[in-house]
Amino acid sequence: MEHTITFYGGINTIGGVHILISNGKKGLLFDLGVTWAWGLFGGKTLPSSERALQHYLLSRLAPPVLSVFKDEQVQDISEDILKDLWKIDQLPELESVDVFVSHIHQDHMALLPFLKEETKVYMHSDASAVYKGVASSGEYPYTDASIIPLHNYEVVQLDHDFSFQMIEVDHDSPGSSGLIITVGGRTIGFTADWRRHGRHADRIDDFIVRCQQEKVEMLITEGTTLRRESYFNEPIMRKELDVAEEFGRIAQDAKGLLYVNILARNVERVADFIVKTKELGRKLVMDERTAQLWFTATREGISYLPIDHPSRLLENEVIRLLQLGEDSSDLPYERISLQEVYSAKENFVVYLTEEQTPLLADFEMLGDRPVQSIYFHADGNPLNNQDPILNNWLKLYSVHYHYYGTGGHASPQDISNMIEAIDPKVVVPLHSIHPTVLNSKGIQKYCPAYGETMQLAKLIKDDVGSLV
Repeated sequence: MEHTITFYGGINTIGGVHILISNGKKGLLFDLGVTWAWGLFGGKTLPSSERALQHYLLSRLAPPVLSVFKDEQVQDISEDILKDLWKIDQLPELESVDVFVSHIHQDHMALLPFLKEETKVYMHSDASAVYKGVASSGEYPYTDASIIPLHNYEVVQLDHDFSFQMIEVDHDSPGSSGLIITVGGRTIGFTADWRRHGRHADRIDDFIVRCQQEKVEMLITEGTTLRRESYFNEPIMRKELDVAEEFGRIAQDAKGLLYVNILARNVERVADFIVKTKELGRKLVMDERTAQLWFTATREGISYLPIDHPSRLLENEVIRLLQLGEDSSDLPYERISLQEVYSAKENFVVYLTEEQTPLLADFEMLGDRPVQSIYFHADGNPLNNQDPILNNWLKLYSVHYHYYGTGGHASPQDISNMIEAIDPKVVVPLHSIHPTVLNSKGIQKYCPAYGETMQLAKLIKDDVGSLV
């Protein structure tokens, strides 16, 4: 029986990691998102709602593992077309392929709606709750596939010689998890997206210990922050637990309207801002989609946000649902109009998503303008502080801009330290524009090509040699 690993995505780019590990009979595919870093989609160039999967498959943005997808979605795409597209001689021929999704960010889960009912999808129970929140908000459809929520350390046996254990890591979305995979007597660690400057840094320590105990031979790690310029100059990493405190610091004496832009999928950060808004003596104004994601995810169950968490106890008192049209939701939060907000700006924090940016015109030009408003931006879309459209809106109304993004990814030094601590025989850096600049601390480094399949016995060697 041949034990192999194939790399379909996440190579020399950010996101879109697609790895297939197989024992020749069963397969495990992880993750299942779409990267837009290739520049094929964006602006008005968006995938067709009817043919999105076909477009992803035919542009190599989806892995050519047709058996996991709905038959009607792939019936026009032959294996010969895919082999020619990928310049490979063979596609996987397996009895079954299961899927693991490490967390609910677009570049790791966007293909879920295209899976067929028979496909098994494993993810952390917290990630499952976030996914239901995302689906209820209308951002992505839910999947027909069989979602199997897992708890930390849970082991799944795929075949007699093939299993994996899910282990929590820290990232900026609840339920983010890596894997320790055992197949054909080989042990592989997969970090997923991770960081050391988050609220659960202890999870990274635990992941390292587990890898040491299981004697992980191959480590697959993300390398998002790897840059030529960051090799010698370590980037500044702000702490997750400092974000809401920084907002409180700049907002404490503010007399005007406050805006916050944070990613709603970072449900734990949203909880921090609910509590901080209460401390400021204000109400947090949310649009329906943001409020729906929060409500559904927390009701489905986020382990760090039990029913007696301060944010859960305060949410009905603090959250106000902004009415912009017909109210079709049954959310339990008090409704509020635009006029009520701009008529008493000192009483509110407006959770302003990227799509709602034009509401700055209403909030800034209607009602009194006694003092300057403040816009606090921390990792919400757009994901950086250089977005021209956002900056044009803020300049138009002289809104004070305060950026305090933390990012969800480990620093280059932290990646190197993890590799050194785990001490595998080979390390594979993915999810990176510059994987070759990784300092692997003398450990063999393997940078795969798109569609490359390797026998694990050849890739994981006992002797030391260069694989770069």
